[in-house]
Amino acid sequence: MRIAAFFGVFIFFQWIAFAQPTRHALSGPNFVIEIDSTALSSTQAKSLVFLPIKAARAGNSTLLSLPETKPVVAMFSSALIPGSGQAANGKWGRAAAYFLVEAAGVWYYFDQNNKAKENERAYETYANENWSPLAYAKWLVAYSRANDLNGGLAALDDLEAQVSTLSPDFEHTPNDWIQLGTTGLSLVRSVEVQTPFILETGTRKSEFSHVLQDYGSQQYYELMSKYYQFQPGWEDFYTDWQADGATHVYMYPWNNSMITANFIEGRDRAEEFNDNYRRAGNIITLIMVNHVVSAFDAYFTVKLKNSRIETSTAQLHEGALSVIWHF
Repeated sequence: MRIAAFFGVFIFFQWIAFAQPTRHALSGPNFVIEIDSTALSSTQAKSLVFLPIKAARAGNSTLLSLPETKPVVAMFSSALIPGSGQAANGKWGRAAAYFLVEAAGVWYYFDQNNKAKENERAYETYANENWSPLAYAKWLVAYSRANDLNGGLAALDDLEAQVSTLSPDFEHTPNDWIQLGTTGLSLVRSVEVQTPFILETGTRKSEFSHVLQDYGSQQYYELMSKYYQFQPGWEDFYTDWQADGATHVYMYPWNNSMITANFIEGRDRAEEFNDNYRRAGNIITLIMVNHVVSAFDAYFTVKLKNSRIETSTAQLHEGALSVIWHF
């Protein structure tokens, strides 16, 4: 009679195991039945232990159910969309955490990247209104003559002849590039590479470390607010230099003490958009880490869950048999 009653209960729960989707069959609370196995043969006992679990695993084999039972599939799912492998296995708290980190990271990346582009455009506009290649070229000639540099250098003579009668247009300095032209740019570079730094003490140091870059290039805008060599191209330096006239001393400390307000503002503007780009780059690293951590977390979540299921089927009390259903 006991055996008949057991088989009635067994058939009822077996029907539930097949009726429920795999998601519910493999997670959630457990229902445990302990029966006296003294009246059952070992073959009957084994079939009772493993049949429901095998049936539950086979209950739903669709593609969407694979992250629930396959660790590698869950890992790749979370690697693609952080938190998806955890959600498939009912770990909603961890799924939400990974997803929120992803969403916040993506939002912050685009926010910083857009700000960087806006600030970069603003800096370039500022540079086009305050730094002139023509002002720099005119100063370069005067600096060489005052310190008796580049004597006999044809490029210096040609550059002087080209720029001596021209005046910078600080309202829109790209116009100065038209006046300077490719020939003038080539002459400036030829003079720069042979022009040394002259200190206030009259000491002669190494030659200029950089040359004037092509208009509009990334380095063109970077160098003008980074190296003291290009300080004379800023409008306020040029204005003071012109006001000094013959009294101007063409020897400089070549440090922070010689930079003007235009240089400082240009430097600060450049630092601002570069910081935006750096923060955007750093958040990309965080997003990648979130993908990797979420992937391995999903892998071990399914791995441990499968291990618990297999372990539960093997835990038999002496003289009793445990049949475990996962809802």
